[in-house]
Amino acid sequence: MAAQFIRPERTLSSYYQTFLLLLLGLVLLCLATGAAWLLGRRQTQRVYEARLRLLAERERVAASLHDTLVQSMQGMILRFQGVGHRLANDSPERATIDHILDQADEVLAEGRHQILALRMPVVYGDKLNQALAAIGQSLQDNFNIPFRMLVSGRPSPLNGDRSEDIYAIVREALYHAYQHTQASSVELELVYGCEFFTLYVRDNGRETAGPLRGLAAMRDRAARMGGTVDVLTLPEQGSELALKVPGEVCYQTPRQLGWRRLTAWLHQLHH
Repeated sequence: MAAQFIRPERTLSSYYQTFLLLLLGLVLLCLATGAAWLLGRRQTQRVYEARLRLLAERERVAASLHDTLVQSMQGMILRFQGVGHRLANDSPERATIDHILDQADEVLAEGRHQILALRMPVVYGDKLNQALAAIGQSLQDNFNIPFRMLVSGRPSPLNGDRSEDIYAIVREALYHAYQHTQASSVELELVYGCEFFTLYVRDNGRETAGPLRGLAAMRDRAARMGGTVDVLTLPEQGSELALKVPGEVCYQTPRQLGWRRLTAWLHQLHH
């Protein structure tokens, strides 16, 4: 007679034990995930607070420089202008003073540029538009030249490091347009595309200081993001600087092209 194998029946308590073990494992996994998220959030908060402290210190230094150096130089320039106006137009002394005043204007403009650089805000991905609008408004107020900003496409949050690089490039381009082109208007356009995030800085002036200052540094910074910087200058029409950055690099959530979205939707519908 062949022996029969009898499988022992699992008791109800063994099922409860298995269920409790699975539940305990799930709870531990949730706790570990939550702890990792909290640690990451605290680290991000510490970095943000440190950068805010740095920004506050830079703002203090910038305000001090503006209140002392820039305003003092403006006062000296006005005094020299008053002295020059009392001299004959064809006198050598008048020519010397005019030359000194031209140099002083250049130094003053560079000082303003450095102060603007010190006041560079902490730019996060969802605040880039506001930061660029603020720098444009500041330049408009300083140079009394109208500024306009256009936004095309659906704005998307950008990666933090990328947004700071983009801000630095555009800020330099805007300052150049105001300081060195004798423009009567300056325009900034942001185009949020699927494949690329493109920014255009346009002016209707003409170059008065040769090629755009810092162009090589702009291109190096853009190249580190996989992007490009191109400059188009048209006689009697002004110039345009175009910064193009791949969307998959700068967007926090890369966008899908239209046909890819359609394919994904059809795939979901089929399944």
